[in-house]
Amino acid sequence: MTAPSAPAHVHAHAVPAPSGLRRRLPAIGVAVGGSAVLGLAAAWSTTGVTSGSGTCLFRHLTGLPCPGCGLTRSFVMLAHGDVSQAFGYNLVGPVLFTALVATVAIALWVIATGRSQALSRWSDMLTSKPVLVFVFAWVAYGIARMISAGADLGWFPTIT
Repeated sequence: MTAPSAPAHVHAHAVPAPSGLRRRLPAIGVAVGGSAVLGLAAAWSTTGVTSGSGTCLFRHLTGLPCPGCGLTRSFVMLAHGDVSQAFGYNLVGPVLFTALVATVAIALWVIATGRSQALSRWSDMLTSKPVLVFVFAWVAYGIARMISAGADLGWFPTIT
């Protein structure tokens, strides 16, 4: 005698699909965080961000620029439409700013449609080999800026 089999639609270890809100939570977090960064960049005046001692803890401690030095100023300049100044503060700033804008847009689309796989695909793309090569190049750029600043070579604009 054999045991009766379960109907095809019943699985022994079925995991219920996440609810609409639970499926959208990662996108909500990304949208809120990314929008906060973009909003802060837009609210901060260009004069306010360029005056003063800067915000980089690494630079304050060592006197050398880190790979991220100038990103805050670059983002503020971009938010105010000054692309040339943005590149001057950090070559990678405009690229990261554009990626952040795209990420927030995708997150908002996921929130509106509930299609969370779009954010997963974007995340997969952001961790792809070409992006990792880009990150390596960014770190190399940061190291070159450190060497230039430390040896007073003047290869890059001084970011105070």
